[in-house]
Amino acid sequence: MARSGNFGDVVERIFQVTTGILALAFLASGILFLWNGHVTVTAFDMWHLYTVSLNQPFWQAALLKYGSHSMFFPTLLWSIDIAWFRSNQQLLFVIGLALLILSAIVLFVGTWQEKTIGTTAKLVATLVVVVANFSMTRASITAIGPFNCICSLVVVGALAAFYTLALICGGTRPYWTLMILVVTSGLIASFSFGSGFAVWPTLLILGWSARLSWRTLGLILAVGIVAVITYGVLPGAAPEITPENAISLGTALRRFCSLLGTPFLYAAAAWSSPALSPAAAQSSSIPVVCGTLGVGLAAGAVMPRLVRRDLGTSKLQFIALALTVFNFVAMGFIVIGRTAHMHVSPVEVVAPRYMFWSSLFWAGLFLIFVQNVDSKKWARWPTFSALSALPLLIFPEHYQAAAWGRHVHLIMESAATSLINGVCDTDMVAQMYPTPATVYSLAKQYRQRRLDMFADGLQDWIGVSETNLFGGHYKSVELKGSIAVQSLVRCANGAPAARVTGWAIERETSIPKQLILVNAGGKVCGLARPTEIRTNINSQYKLPKFAASGFLGYIPDYNPQTPYFVRSADDNRLSRETLRVTSSVPMAASN
Repeated sequence: MARSGNFGDVVERIFQVTTGILALAFLASGILFLWNGHVTVTAFDMWHLYTVSLNQPFWQAALLKYGSHSMFFPTLLWSIDIAWFRSNQQLLFVIGLALLILSAIVLFVGTWQEKTIGTTAKLVATLVVVVANFSMTRASITAIGPFNCICSLVVVGALAAFYTLALICGGTRPYWTLMILVVTSGLIASFSFGSGFAVWPTLLILGWSARLSWRTLGLILAVGIVAVITYGVLPGAAPEITPENAISLGTALRRFCSLLGTPFLYAAAAWSSPALSPAAAQSSSIPVVCGTLGVGLAAGAVMPRLVRRDLGTSKLQFIALALTVFNFVAMGFIVIGRTAHMHVSPVEVVAPRYMFWSSLFWAGLFLIFVQNVDSKKWARWPTFSALSALPLLIFPEHYQAAAWGRHVHLIMESAATSLINGVCDTDMVAQMYPTPATVYSLAKQYRQRRLDMFADGLQDWIGVSETNLFGGHYKSVELKGSIAVQSLVRCANGAPAARVTGWAIERETSIPKQLILVNAGGKVCGLARPTEIRTNINSQYKLPKFAASGFLGYIPDYNPQTPYFVRSADDNRLSRETLRVTSSVPMAASN
């Protein structure tokens, strides 16, 4: 018997070490992939939001609803960034990542303060939290700084409210200080994004289940009502379902289940070779089936607590239930608020960006399982083993999403390169935002105020002599590569501009940060930056797989009769070596 006990202890210790290593490895890969693939320039809806922030008084911009969302607190962040840090998107990414890490820390604290479960259960719960928060399946939100600031502010605010309410349930004093923290955190969540309003019904459900006083429940309800009324009087459009976009209860439930079950669809699809097409994603039954299972499990976890009102003082149980209910309600808000959009674009139901919320829903459920099965020998090891396999099961999707994030990063850099050069490559800019006119209009203000991609002043190089750059300092860097005119576009004044592409490398080991395009007289005529992953070049020179060795650049006011050359411009020097820009018969302008 002693030997059997010792053997069991060894097995459990090995399992604990393995689980801890998996958690650390997944955390490291998630942060590394995010850093490598995050967007560093203004992208997507932020072009509209920054247009509002730059052209309206601060308070008017902060109070205005956008897409039926009140984003008061995130607007404070990027307004400060615009005013003091020249709209540095890298800074917003770091802030968003810090908020993401903070939300995970709150869950870690709740897990490791729990006294009703053992070390093995805590390690499994930690792994669940890491996978839910740092999986690249959420990259459509977490890889874009302002988007991550918006959504992670909601999560941090909500978790802070839930954790503080758990302290009240445990009898922690002083009561009124904690209640102020609860309602303040709830308001931060509510006025960071529309989904944040799910915090109020969640707090009421938790308070009722924990048998909190009527005074506490009444205060939460009152502040929630005030928040809703405040939201209603803020300027901007509120969600509206027109008669032609009304849906049946069955359709609403199907969409709801699809939103909840989408993580399983993409995780399963990543194990197959062909990429998942939008049509296949929309027609798959996996999201509906898994979402329906999630609804049943959530009901089984929540309903007994509501009926028996026996939530107790366990912080892990409290926060796990809160996470499940909060994201359950948030998904309901999405179904209601996005009804018209889902009517026009049915594939929206399985859009990857909603996995930011559904992943937390499943994390809450899994945390509930961890606590419930830790004392049940028959269910303990099967559950722990299955949950510990999560990093391995979703790693193909994690990796593919990392590659997607890097691809989006390079597309945004390509569009920014066209803006820096002052050309109208609308095909490229349209990938930044579907209304290029908005981008070009705001880019003029960016250029004048030296914001975002114009903050480093690269645009000022164009038109000056190369000898005026870096004090005329040149250095041999063994520049190799091939740059050629790919096609013609137009400058803002209608003059022709050349789009040039190719590859470049220094000393066969590093990639230049930028190239300058000069004419025979040494005048800088354009800039090129690394924006494409050239797999053949990377393998030939043993560069990292995701390294962008391919360059995109432009030559404004292009003259096909003029010879052009390339130098690298890095580390306060120009390369002594030059590459000749090759050209073919100019094509018709594409813009």
